[in-house]
Amino acid sequence: MQTKEKIILVVVLLVLAIGLFSWISSILAPPKADLLNDVVFEKIGGDDFLNVTIKYCLKIDEKDIPDGSFSTNEGELRYYNAKNITYVDTSGIQDYFIIWKADCDKYDWVDTNESVNQYASCYLTGDVEGKCFVEYSYEHNSVYGVMLSTAEHDYSESELIYKILGLNRDGFDLVYSSTQYGYSSYSSGPSDHYHTVVPDRYTLSRTDPGAYYDHYEYGDNYEIDDYLESEGYD
Repeated sequence: MQTKEKIILVVVLLVLAIGLFSWISSILAPPKADLLNDVVFEKIGGDDFLNVTIKYCLKIDEKDIPDGSFSTNEGELRYYNAKNITYVDTSGIQDYFIIWKADCDKYDWVDTNESVNQYASCYLTGDVEGKCFVEYSYEHNSVYGVMLSTAEHDYSESELIYKILGLNRDGFDLVYSSTQYGYSSYSSGPSDHYHTVVPDRYTLSRTDPGAYYDHYEYGDNYEIDDYLESEGYD
């Protein structure tokens, strides 16, 4: 074999070796999310009532888990027929969340006599770090829940409710104002464990004027204030 042919053979073998090494490395390397293309999206219960969206992350595993519970600042909260979703961010850092849909009769804080959606927002206590949001839908007669681990990603209550779940700021008030564990909810007692979804101002002023004044200051909307005054409210 001529010297030139030997050099070509060496180059070809080197290229093949580099390609093989890159292929093996891509398989063995920990997964990472793509900043431009990856997003985690999960329909809780599969019916679009409450969805989880975590941008710039990649789902790497999903598994059904047995019924269980975790401790929160509002007490023990149970989940049923749940799924554990594991994901990674663009740095390859891994975390998880749990989602479930259950019959409303499994939760004693749900008041089925009221034709309104009800929700509770809380943070986990004990060994597990996380935020939790559960909502009762009177239309579906079911409770939807998500427990978001904050072991690796420190999501606030606001980020969970308004960004990850995409809920309307006008309809869902924050239940606690601190992200520090040990901070008590500002609800006044056990009867305030759940919170009613707040509709838009116009609807609220006509369906529950008292609640309207609880959420908004007099003078915020003169048209609505004039209407309430005409109905005998001041």
